[in-house]
Amino acid sequence: AAADEAIVGVWSLLVLKGKDKGKERSQVEIYEQNGSYFGKIVKLTTAPADTVCVKCKGDKKDQPLMGMVILRDLTREPGQYTGKVLEVEEGKEYKCTIIPVSKEKLKLTACVMFICESHYWTRVK
Repeated sequence: AAADEAIVGVWSLLVLKGKDKGKERSQVEIYEQNGSYFGKIVKLTTAPADTVCVKCKGDKKDQPLMGMVILRDLTREPGQYTGKVLEVEEGKEYKCTIIPVSKEKLKLTACVMFICESHYWTRVK
């Protein structure tokens, strides 16, 4: 059960490029629902609270980023969680893996074909 609690909580995501690189971009709350894990945006730091997902497709197009589920269908596997992550700036969804590095840090790796990129999220609460 301790491993389950490893990813549940609120996590800080950093800006990865540009003049705000290294600053907090947003906060995502990861929660468990019916045996899967999901993550929704609970705070926007570098964008107005009423920002919408312009590049998203389908039912997420032009929807507010606040409250938007960007991690979905994460399932627990030995030492990691796998599922989907929505990159709201591109409006694209990627396969992802989350590995709890410590109680305070997650490593999220998103992949398209054979190209993967990793980011670290730090615990807020």
